[in-house]
Amino acid sequence: MKVLVTGCNGLLGQNLLRAAGATGMELAGMGIEPEPLLSQQLSGGYQKVDLGDRAALLSAVEKSKPDFIINAAAMTDVDACERNPELNDRINRDMVGWLAGTGIPLVQISSDYVFDGVAGPYAENAATAPLSRYGRAKLESEMLALAVSPLSLVLRTMLLWGRGKGAKKSFTDFVRESLAAGKTVRIVTDQWGNPTLANDLADAVWALIAGKRAGLYHAAGTDWMSRFDWAVEVAKFYGLDASLIQPAVTADLKQDATRPLRSGLICDKLARDAGVRLRGLREQLAWHRDAGEV
Repeated sequence: MKVLVTGCNGLLGQNLLRAAGATGMELAGMGIEPEPLLSQQLSGGYQKVDLGDRAALLSAVEKSKPDFIINAAAMTDVDACERNPELNDRINRDMVGWLAGTGIPLVQISSDYVFDGVAGPYAENAATAPLSRYGRAKLESEMLALAVSPLSLVLRTMLLWGRGKGAKKSFTDFVRESLAAGKTVRIVTDQWGNPTLANDLADAVWALIAGKRAGLYHAAGTDWMSRFDWAVEVAKFYGLDASLIQPAVTADLKQDATRPLRSGLICDKLARDAGVRLRGLREQLAWHRDAGEV
């Protein structure tokens, strides 16, 4: 089977390519960069495409002729999405509709931002109520992805971090490096969720595809905690001074996008249907410490 991975140079995209080794899939890639970062993984080739250009995107899909598409491309800076609503809608919603419209089975990566964060963590059947432009676009993208092919999948995830070439510094690395340098960090106590390792999410995607699963799944790390508690766990794990971590609340940050505060994802359906349960934070930290260079 040939699988096209859009956004293959991003954090999740790279981890999807690496995790596919044992699946026997033929992989093709698509992204906005001139060259792929993991060309050795792309036996099906790579195409540089403006993902916000419908004609260019559909032409590239037709050229690739995939049996399945995994859309790992997104505009994930939620504050930038508030400031640039047209770009947010084009990348996070319209592009998904264009891909779904091909009729090719699609895996769409969604977010906990489809919820209002009042009563998390949430199961798949919980009522949605996005608070931001990003969250609304993600919710609409879910509907578009599932409307066309009965084989399509939507995975909601959150707080994604890990290793990837050219990836922006993760929350874990920011905290570790700051504390190691003796710097004070202010971390919010009122944002809750599940830290999720990108390679664990990639494994979940491939497991669902292999099991011929379809529909909506939550896929996030086992542990549910505040950002502040995450930072404290990083300090403990690396033997750093946790007293340098100062509490803050989200309202102090004056961010453009409203965050779902008491968020989180319940992933029992994923464990039941695919036999997959993503790692907790300490296991994630151990993997991250021992993984070496990407």
